[in-house]
Amino acid sequence: MVMTSLGQYWRTIRHLHSRQVVHQCIHRLRQQPTFRLLKQAPTGHPLTAPDPTKPVSYNPDGTFSLLNCRPIRPESWNEPRYGKLWTYALNYFDCLNQPTMDLPTGMALIEDFIQESHLITDGMEPYPISLRIGNWVQFLSRHHVHDTFVNTHLFMQAAILSQRLEYHLEGNHLLENGFALLTAALFFQHQPWFSKACAVIESELERQLLPDGGHDERSPMYHRLLLDRLLDLLLMLRNNDWQHDTKLVDFMTRKAEKMLAWLETITFSDGSTPLVNDAAAGIAPTTSQLRWKAIRVGVRPSGGRLVESGYRMIRQARYELLADVGPIGPDHQPGHAHADTLSFVLHVDNKPVLIDTATSTYQPGDRRSWERSTAAHNTVEVDGQNSSEVWGCFRVGQRARAVIIENSDDILTARHDGYSRLGVIHERCWHTTPTDIRIYDHLIPTRRHLTHQTGIARFYVHPDVRVQQTAYGIQAGPVSFCFLSDPPPSIRLTTVELADGFNRLRRGTCIAVTFQEQLATTLAIAS
Repeated sequence: MVMTSLGQYWRTIRHLHSRQVVHQCIHRLRQQPTFRLLKQAPTGHPLTAPDPTKPVSYNPDGTFSLLNCRPIRPESWNEPRYGKLWTYALNYFDCLNQPTMDLPTGMALIEDFIQESHLITDGMEPYPISLRIGNWVQFLSRHHVHDTFVNTHLFMQAAILSQRLEYHLEGNHLLENGFALLTAALFFQHQPWFSKACAVIESELERQLLPDGGHDERSPMYHRLLLDRLLDLLLMLRNNDWQHDTKLVDFMTRKAEKMLAWLETITFSDGSTPLVNDAAAGIAPTTSQLRWKAIRVGVRPSGGRLVESGYRMIRQARYELLADVGPIGPDHQPGHAHADTLSFVLHVDNKPVLIDTATSTYQPGDRRSWERSTAAHNTVEVDGQNSSEVWGCFRVGQRARAVIIENSDDILTARHDGYSRLGVIHERCWHTTPTDIRIYDHLIPTRRHLTHQTGIARFYVHPDVRVQQTAYGIQAGPVSFCFLSDPPPSIRLTTVELADGFNRLRRGTCIAVTFQEQLATTLAIAS
């Protein structure tokens, strides 16, 4: 057991960048941050803030409605009842930028936080500090608030962030740190922070954005969150009287254009984005909201081909199919990845039929483990194993490597080596026509003595779609499923709890098909 654990750790950490390793050590040895008194109160300079469009999370009765949990009046800003993500969300202060927030209420919340700040733990980590800085600056700017007490505390939070950028994690966390530090630099007209933030943003946008415009963590939810922050910063940069860095604005604009193009390409016709990898409904702005925000700052989509991110969107008159034929995420930071290689999502007549099971929690436990597993996705599981070694809440050991064999207008074929330790390669082919989709799964043995390898292909049906077994196969709304293999496959319908946002589940249906070696699946669209 010890050797297995050590091997798992090694398969996980061997992909880290040297910078991450160094900063992991620094991070683990650091003490809780403390505020240092300022000799002189800083002056805040209001910026051009976006419209307050955050979802309503603070209620008139003083309760918070966050992550689909029941309304709660927190006992402190360290509220432990709903887990760390809920506490994080509380400390983000998104509520300041909900349309119903008035100035007296918002200021009272800020002042209450400041009074308790010496006791706060989770909320003083760099990530919530980053999001809080953005929300405070937008709120204070929108209302032209000049409050010495608040400005002093906000300045000290930014000072802490400037010394605790999350190089140990990298990924979207480090970009959020850079965005927040740049926001604080503009608000306080602080040149050292401006220079540091620009360096982080420029290097990380180059590093984290793939050539096709997708964010390298392959989560459309986090992609939308980062694009939203980028657009907010462009609005501030183009309308401030202190810094007019044309080179920076042009660079960020080009990146935003590519991110917007990627998002447009991966968005279904009903306006939704696929909930692949860690993603949940109701967290990030919609594609439509981002499209209008981009127009305001002069950003237009540029590009729009899905290549390096590993997704392929196949569009026909009646349906749209998104296939995952690429890496699960960046090797050094796959924390938001799922073991979903060669999975797919299907919309028919602008409605979801086959869906990703998505994410309902980041809390450790069986639910989190299942939602990241191969068994929770529309792909093939072999021998009860995950195609990628997901473990813990955000860790991955061995990773499946996908290779595209054919990518034409009507055929997409790929294979992955996630089961090579079992002596098997999984190959899947999607053959599409205007009226049907034929999927061929092949478990290819890599060892001579392995024959008739058994796999389970799963298909998760949206809760609103009626599913029934017929004499010819399965009918799921407008889609007829037919399965063929030799020997004949075993087909089982089960009721499952599917994520409907964080901390919310809905009952859906899983079609589980057990087969040996090869399976031919036909999805026929009813006329």
